[in-house]
Amino acid sequence: MDVKSTGLEIHEAVCRGALRGLESTSEALAEAEGAEARAWRAAIAAARLLVDPNAGKGPTPDELAAFAGEGPEVRRPANLALVHLERAALVAWDAEGLAATRAVHAKLAPGLPEAELALRRADAWLRLMAGEVEGLEEVGKALYSEGSAAQDASMVIDATLMRAMAALTSRDAEEAKALSRRASRMARTEGLRAERFLASIVLARVRRRAGRPHLATRILSAIAPIAPGLWQGWLRWERILAGWRPRKDTKPAEVEQALLDAPDKPATRAARALLRWLAASSDGDREGFEAGRDGARAEAARFVDMAQEAAALAAALDPALDPDDCPEDVREWALGAVDETPAGLHGIVGPPDGPADSTIAHVVCQPGRRPRRLLRVATPLLAAEGEIVRLQRTRLRRGRVDTAVAALALAGEEGLADSALFEKAYEFEFVSALHAGILDVLVHRMRARLEGAATVHRKSGTMCLEPHGVLVLPDPRCVEHVEDRLLRVIARHGGITTRQAAQELDVSVRTAQLALRRLLASGDCVLNRDGRRVQYLVEDTTFTEPTRY
Repeated sequence: MDVKSTGLEIHEAVCRGALRGLESTSEALAEAEGAEARAWRAAIAAARLLVDPNAGKGPTPDELAAFAGEGPEVRRPANLALVHLERAALVAWDAEGLAATRAVHAKLAPGLPEAELALRRADAWLRLMAGEVEGLEEVGKALYSEGSAAQDASMVIDATLMRAMAALTSRDAEEAKALSRRASRMARTEGLRAERFLASIVLARVRRRAGRPHLATRILSAIAPIAPGLWQGWLRWERILAGWRPRKDTKPAEVEQALLDAPDKPATRAARALLRWLAASSDGDREGFEAGRDGARAEAARFVDMAQEAAALAAALDPALDPDDCPEDVREWALGAVDETPAGLHGIVGPPDGPADSTIAHVVCQPGRRPRRLLRVATPLLAAEGEIVRLQRTRLRRGRVDTAVAALALAGEEGLADSALFEKAYEFEFVSALHAGILDVLVHRMRARLEGAATVHRKSGTMCLEPHGVLVLPDPRCVEHVEDRLLRVIARHGGITTRQAAQELDVSVRTAQLALRRLLASGDCVLNRDGRRVQYLVEDTTFTEPTRY
């Protein structure tokens, strides 16, 4: 048996997820003696960690360090093993493990050009995790070029993903989308399973951060059932933030079933803490909220982009936090300066509480405290403040009165000029000669809406809202519309009929039909006809693209 050719054959098959039919060659390699055979067995075991749910224990960096004194024919497969362990550390958000593996890798690299190139990739991953993205675009381009020249598809895909994640950290959403979609296509073309898992997670992350949680859900749902436990921490983190929740009748021990078999790594612990954090928010459990928040932030701290996301979530959920103490993007949203939910976090609102409540954010105001927006799932935490008056959102789609009430509440004691309030409610310029009567009617309806809960004061062309106690108001500017909710349902089920959509959302069949037509026209979903059965599907239109070499 030729150890090199046998090892290479098995290793390539494992990297592509072709795990069947390898028994005879694997047995032959297992019986082979010598350092080269041991190195190939280590490379194959490390590759299995990333693609095989039934993989056993992989090699450790310390075990691979023993090959440092061997010749190139032994160090080459050991280099492959270290590459897999570095990717595993990245996936697990294990910056310390990545640094330790990279240090061992450096001992095996001399004289091996492919190992020297892999070391630069590991350095770039470490920079990305540390948030040091300046100049990473050029590094990614260089790795792409050299990987292409070396016919290394994995390097080409990783370099593209690296650039996508750096762009996302730098808030360049369009560049991140283009690069992540390209990497996903290349991974699918090449048939490399670990690279495809990573590309799918990054693409889903980019989609969610761009306000498309339904696409993130669709992408993640496709790989979650087949991804090994190593991937489940990061996968679950992304799925939770895109709107996944365990069923309410699920026992606590089963809530984290997908994470139970996952290795005890930072990403796994962060996902578990995130589940506890959001559950405590919904239950109004302040102690559990703080424990989950602190746990999630501590684990996410190892990957700066995740840490920033966790910080944004903490600020968007905590009613005790003053807006001035929030990150800048959350502060602007909390004070009403912008309506788009920061860091793509509106997905955590999940299924609406009822047919009339698809609100993403509430405005909280009370005497002596600065008013602010809060993600809806956290409003139960206000129970500690005493008796709460909570206004339910009306069924009116535009919700002019609720919009005006929310805007006036956010203005605080300073209030708003009549013209400013009118423009926030109606979204066009106020002309006194034309619109004074409309504004008077609006104010009358606002006072009726707030009767017993707050007083609207109006004097000298200015209005302000005085809450009588803790007041929670819906903000129609931060609402999931029927189309958004439909996309989430379609993504969750994989396909849905018009009647099923209407039942899921508790709307009329006609309303569902009109919304689905708008989604078809915009290209957000597609129609699938199977005989007389018509289903609507949602997909990220990512197909294939060859790596360039």
